Amino acid sequence: MSRACQTIGAVMMAGCLLVSVQGCNKSVEGTSGSKTTEQAVVKAPVTLPGEERVSDDIVVAKAEPEAARQRTEEMRQEAAATAGTGLQDVFFGYDSWTIIDSGKQALGADAQWLKANGGKALTIEGHCDERGTQAYNLVLGERRAKAVRSYLTDMGIDAKRLAVASYGKDRPFCRDHNEDCYQQNRRGHLVLRVK
Repeated sequence: MSRACQTIGAVMMAGCLLVSVQGCNKSVEGTSGSKTTEQAVVKAPVTLPGEERVSDDIVVAKAEPEAARQRTEEMRQEAAATAGTGLQDVFFGYDSWTIIDSGKQALGADAQWLKANGGKALTIEGHCDERGTQAYNLVLGERRAKAVRSYLTDMGIDAKRLAVASYGKDRPFCRDHNEDCYQQNRRGHLVLRVK
């Protein structure tokens, strides 16, 4: 009988854990016939380092201040290094990752620069205008960046020198809400890697 009570108690305890995160009381009859009450408490879900819990269901990633400062400095250095190269962006049509003639001409010049500077590596950033969902634009930005990488590799540039990143609509070049501005944001942006 004692083994049966322990099994029933364990099942009740498991049921309490599933039913409530606030706690659960259960009565267990001891060997002397008297009842005792135990309380099971379920703690809040664990929050990992670098995360902040906003509510029971929502966790957001936190950027450590030092890591954010370091990445900002790296981006500044990359922008400064890229500015002196003459590398050109490639612009895309609405909802497209097809490289048009003007993009092919820009990439031809970029490929010549890369061939002349064999030790240099690039990150090709895919960007979109503000229209569409975040998820859709991240995929579209990736397709644009990969199209640029593919074109450059077809021109003889080693793919190991060409990393791809998509920012979707997160890093607009222009913030106006018109077609001229949207066109500037639909781009494959070449960034010289500092490290």
